[in-house]
Amino acid sequence: MASNKLRLQSFRTNDLVNDGGKQFELGKSWCDDFFEFDKTLPEVVVNLKFKAIQMSHVSLNDKIIELKLADVSIRGDRKAYVNGNNGMSQIKDFFINDLHLNLENNLMDYFAIYKVSEFDYYLYFVPSLLYKNFLQFFKSVLPTVSINHNIEDLRTAEKASLQQIFYGAPGTGKSHIINEQTKGEDVIRTTFHPDTDYSTFVGTYKPTTEFAPVLAIIGDKAVETGREEKRISYEFVCQAFLQAYVAAWKKVAEAKSSMPKKQFLVIEEINRGNCAQIFGDLFQLLDRNDYGYSDYPIQADADMQKQLKRLFEGVEIENAESINALYDGRDIVKEVLNGEVLLLPNNLYMWATMNTSDQSLFPIDSAFKRRWDWQYMPISEGRDKNGQPKKWKIEADTQMYSWWSFIQQINDEIYSKINSEDKKLGFYFCKPINGVIKAETFVSKVLFYLWNDVFKDFDNESGIFAEPYDKFYGTDIKGEVMIAKDKVQTLLDNLHVEVAEIIGSDESDSTSDDLGNAITTGSAVRDKSIYSINGEGSYVKKAVPLATVTAYVKNYPEVTAGELVETWYALGTMIRQIVISKESYEQKLSKTSDAIFAKRYDSLSLPNGEVVYVYNQFTPERINDFITKVNEQSWDIHIEKVAE
Repeated sequence: MASNKLRLQSFRTNDLVNDGGKQFELGKSWCDDFFEFDKTLPEVVVNLKFKAIQMSHVSLNDKIIELKLADVSIRGDRKAYVNGNNGMSQIKDFFINDLHLNLENNLMDYFAIYKVSEFDYYLYFVPSLLYKNFLQFFKSVLPTVSINHNIEDLRTAEKASLQQIFYGAPGTGKSHIINEQTKGEDVIRTTFHPDTDYSTFVGTYKPTTEFAPVLAIIGDKAVETGREEKRISYEFVCQAFLQAYVAAWKKVAEAKSSMPKKQFLVIEEINRGNCAQIFGDLFQLLDRNDYGYSDYPIQADADMQKQLKRLFEGVEIENAESINALYDGRDIVKEVLNGEVLLLPNNLYMWATMNTSDQSLFPIDSAFKRRWDWQYMPISEGRDKNGQPKKWKIEADTQMYSWWSFIQQINDEIYSKINSEDKKLGFYFCKPINGVIKAETFVSKVLFYLWNDVFKDFDNESGIFAEPYDKFYGTDIKGEVMIAKDKVQTLLDNLHVEVAEIIGSDESDSTSDDLGNAITTGSAVRDKSIYSINGEGSYVKKAVPLATVTAYVKNYPEVTAGELVETWYALGTMIRQIVISKESYEQKLSKTSDAIFAKRYDSLSLPNGEVVYVYNQFTPERINDFITKVNEQSWDIHIEKVAE
């Protein structure tokens, strides 16, 4: 028997399922070509010595794993049972319990067996990331080694993605990644919803219009009059599943003996429909063998059989014999082409998307789940084709905010409220225009989702969402609906979202005059109000915030910059970030395009030597809000307007 050869294979779903009914299986070429087992033996036992290639598995190095294989099947393969009359084989237990492998993390990884001699075998676990390095190592150390990862194994690896569901929070790019991975392929797409059923997914009789000759009865004969009329007739119409199914089999025929072209059936929002009702007996077809064909063909009903036979008329499968061999010599291909049975070919890929936020609509049972591979789409920052971050921004009142910073902050808030990942937002939740998410889009799509689907059952009066949703809309002087951008800005400030850019002044206040009065562009109106603090001083509006914070520091001389920022933020005024740290000020200054940004803040030195900055651009509405909130505190500070 030949030795010094290596064989690799990717894991199948059954290999990593901790279920006594699912067996570890080695195909015909493993048994005949690699191990070269005697086919007459009812049972064979091979002792594999594990060799670790990762530090985390070193403690298991040289462990002996018994691979006990049952009698050869008609297809030529052998199974390693984890229960039953044949006794237990240790291989699955080793993968699952010793190496701690599972479907979620390891389905795309490999195991390899190196045949040292007729009786000596080494077993390796090869993560997909180390696959190429592992092969290069073997070739460099043992240049004469025979390495086998032939088409059978490649089909096994591809089988892992024949049926997969991309799942995650809304906006994580599930549909996008399917579009990217199916470019250039034939794709039939459908979307599940609560009214989707078997007939709308598979096929059913539907009324159609056709032209038929008008007949006249003359005597006892029907004679054509030469005219036609529209009539309603019923015919069987294939829906998404049968369309993809027929197209896939025709591609198998076109490929002759080579690998057929792929056919994709993409199901969007799979859990928005009742999968048990929609798939019906098609559920049986989802079990695929090592070659990607359905393990269990099902009978087609009479109407479907008639339609399939018509659609497959003239179709011939050149490699029918090799397909039939998978089913104990049964002429399964003839039955498929006659429409008698349904059987998924190995080029029919069924991919689906699932929003975890919708999972309570129609729960998917565990039996259905096991027949799919699951691809989790994490929440991550969007990147362009060069791998650089997409620096999307949110438009607010006077500032642009980082979309990614918002995603991070709001997801923390969501988790703290509902203790679940399901309702979080992904980076692609909404689309920007030239990299900017307009305030209208942000309110109508993002905030509406948050209020309606996430926070509607929570009391937010003391939280960051103090304003009810309708407050984000207002009307202009013409009565037309407009977005209250200042409310958007307040919400983003409350969330501590990173400022990406300063785009202008507060509510058209471009600057202040020498008296500290806010000047509104295009207006000659000046607010000449004078204020006192604790009955002393005469302060114009612009000077009030700095004087007030100075009075606070005088009353609390040991306050730090951090404490001061938090205290004034917690005050809850319309301008939340009245006091900012030196670091925050310098960050804003470095990013702004506002030429007079520095004039909008006054610096204040604290007794401990730290420096903070106090915002000074206030409209009458906001200064009145500021005064009211300060006067409500027990700070021994009272502000009063003394002149107008």
